[in-house]
Amino acid sequence: MIPDRSGDRTIRRAGPDDAERLRRLHRTALRRAGTDPDDVPGTDDLADVQLTYVDPGGEFLVVETDGRIVAMGGLTVEGEDLAPGEGELLRIAVDPDYQRRGLGSEIMSALERAARDRDLDRIVLTTARRQAAATEFYPARGYEEIGRRREGEYELLRFAKEIG
Repeated sequence: MIPDRSGDRTIRRAGPDDAERLRRLHRTALRRAGTDPDDVPGTDDLADVQLTYVDPGGEFLVVETDGRIVAMGGLTVEGEDLAPGEGELLRIAVDPDYQRRGLGSEIMSALERAARDRDLDRIVLTTARRQAAATEFYPARGYEEIGRRREGEYELLRFAKEIG
């Protein structure tokens, strides 16, 4: 599966040299979606995606074009909120200059394949209500809202999709 070339794009596993570019993409995408990146806790995972995602059995993928990371997303299989057979998608982001070109769908499809490869039955994810594009994108891909909660000024929506 990795790397996968589609035209001038490559989907590949993120590596140690990508950490700064991942942080930059994450901050840019959040800011453009209406979220202050400094309000999002626990983003240290982007400093070492191998240790945080891949080594425990998950995955972290990027879409690269012309040497630039333009989309990313991670799958974790460990977490206190995860049931057996469940994985969680985190850090899904597409560079605002590259949105509406199918890159989000490419990352999601690749991460869903990775989840199936790991014999997971269900994927969950959380996004902020104010991120309107995300709250429309996930249901369009078959994710159903399963809960809501507040964290500070943010209303967070929890989605799930059966993939087994």
